Amino acid sequence: MFERIWPAKKITFDKTLLNDLYRYALSLAHDEQQAYDLVQNCCEKVLQKPVAADRLKPYMLRVMRNQFIDQYRRTKLELVVDSELAQHTEIDEQNSLLELEKIMIDKQHVALILQELSHQDRELLYLWAVEGRTVQELAERTDTPRGTLLSRLHRLKNRLRQDYGHLIEQVS
Repeated sequence: MFERIWPAKKITFDKTLLNDLYRYALSLAHDEQQAYDLVQNCCEKVLQKPVAADRLKPYMLRVMRNQFIDQYRRTKLELVVDSELAQHTEIDEQNSLLELEKIMIDKQHVALILQELSHQDRELLYLWAVEGRTVQELAERTDTPRGTLLSRLHRLKNRLRQDYGHLIEQVS
């Protein structure tokens, strides 16, 4: 006669998951505000459509990737200037240390390099170099053949070495 309704299981996002999602979104978007928006939209979708706890992170990564691709298609990614970098370049010479200058130079080089990469290359580089994923894991996650990812990674490394190898010599 009476139907018993069980409350839905609450989904909680722990700090490590949110940090991982933010780093992934930042690798895709290359813009802090857009990365925050991607994480927030992804969390909203998961709260609306609950997912099993063991599939939560892969599902959320897929949702963020799809959202980013949708946004990319709509806006064709506008160039964003790093305001934090611009503020640091105006630091008084007396207050700047040699180490700070080296960090700023490295940050500028990395920003320039990442700016010239496509979003697919940034994603591949992030998942492989930062997250430490194997090429097999990337192939399974993106539904891309392993050989294709290996060749893309090889071409990307060669291109970076060719275009920016002189920066490595300057830093060493």
